[in-house]
Amino acid sequence: MDRNSAWNAAMPKPDNEAKGRGTTLMHKSWFFTAVILIPLIVFFGFGWSGGWAESRSWISGAGAGCAAAAVLRFVYRLLNRRQGPGMPAPFYIGSGIAAGLYAGAVLLEMLLFSLWTTLSITSYVWSQILTLIGFIILTGTVELSGIYAARQERRDHRNWSKGRDTANRLGTIRQKLQSLPEQTRLGHVQEQIRGLEDTLRYSDPHSVPALYEVEQLLLQKISLLEDQVSLIATAVPDQREQLANEALLLIQDIERTARERNSQLLQAKAGST
Repeated sequence: MDRNSAWNAAMPKPDNEAKGRGTTLMHKSWFFTAVILIPLIVFFGFGWSGGWAESRSWISGAGAGCAAAAVLRFVYRLLNRRQGPGMPAPFYIGSGIAAGLYAGAVLLEMLLFSLWTTLSITSYVWSQILTLIGFIILTGTVELSGIYAARQERRDHRNWSKGRDTANRLGTIRQKLQSLPEQTRLGHVQEQIRGLEDTLRYSDPHSVPALYEVEQLLLQKISLLEDQVSLIATAVPDQREQLANEALLLIQDIERTARERNSQLLQAKAGST
């Protein structure tokens, strides 16, 4: 290996992930600058078109600048919605509709109150202010609803994943029995575990704080069932039938706890409606 090859091998390789992150941050910075700069250009452009002394031009410029900022803000949020927690797609659409309605309302006010008819300066200012306040209330309502819906989706997904993981845990226990020699597989225990697995898999995945103790008890009993199956796998043939009967009693106990949990959840839901 020559000196250049050794030098190239010793040099640290560029971190593509860091480079990509830097590029993304640069794009965000440029876009964020545009969100501020373009409305200012629009504002001063209207002021210049009115000869710098026409109040209506400045008012129209302020309204058009706010509308441009609203549209650019929506585009910025839409392009970066995958960066961190966001809203479900319908709420992004609602936010875009709100920005479009605001821009259309500002344009209509400019045509009606500044070009085609003449309002007093004070009335024209208030029409722009009230339109902006209406847009803020509308888009704020949509986005807060979207954030709440996103939190609910994430919570539901966590609950669903927790229920699926518990059912998969029982599936692992059942597969452990299936891996035993044929004469010791204890098919009746496997069938009971399969039924319990279905009960947990199709239970309502939602949860409430009042169910915490019951759900923890359910997990503890499943751990006991795991230990019991491990004992069956290592026991001598004469002991397996007794251990299997104990396992069946434990499965029935887990089934009762699961049904109790589901019943309490139904009562909690009924009480909250």
